[in-house]
Amino acid sequence: MALLPTTRIAVLLFTRSAGEEGARKRFLSHGTRADNAAVAARLIEHATATARRAGVDFVCVDSAQQAGATFGERLAGAVRATFALGYEHLLIIGNDCPQLTAACLRRAVAAVQATGAVLGPATDGGVYLLGLSRALFESAAWLALPWQTQHLGAALRRQLRRLGAVVHQLPALADIDDAAGLARVLRQPLARPLRRGLHRLRTTRRRGARPAGPRASQRGHLAARPHRGPPAR
Repeated sequence: MALLPTTRIAVLLFTRSAGEEGARKRFLSHGTRADNAAVAARLIEHATATARRAGVDFVCVDSAQQAGATFGERLAGAVRATFALGYEHLLIIGNDCPQLTAACLRRAVAAVQATGAVLGPATDGGVYLLGLSRALFESAAWLALPWQTQHLGAALRRQLRRLGAVVHQLPALADIDDAAGLARVLRQPLARPLRRGLHRLRTTRRRGARPAGPRASQRGHLAARPHRGPPAR
């Protein structure tokens, strides 16, 4: 039996497994697939912990639960399935924005319930967070958006405004897609444990040693069902 929501809103983490991320992204320019997967696992762990502190339900849909030929199809399917659990609002995040904090998510929770739509713009033109109400989700229209491009942020704003939404915009933050992105983010304010972990993975690889950290095959403790996070602090 599916678990019933404990809140009217959930944070949806949409992510590949650490192993798939390590195969597709070069966080460490001279690293192996396992080295890059270790960085991905650390980012997924941080995104999960941050989402669980938002004070609302948490749902994760990783590679094992995704279906579709394109990113847009897989994301639309995950959003549709999560709304079907009974939520009225979703905050959709990925694993690639280490600057995202629980405080920022709590602001987004309040905003999406007030306006129906929230965007967290990424500095590369994409988004690190998309918040929307069930009424604003049109599966066919979302499939046509330019996902994974620098034009996504502008396209999402147009789509939401076309639907009559007042879009609340969060501060712009950087995301990580490659080694240059990781280097840039490490120069920005970050939670100290995350900074130490990412720096250790990056510098250990530079010295030619095997990085310490989660195994490449680690999927984390991800489950495609709602979990109640601890109370907001």
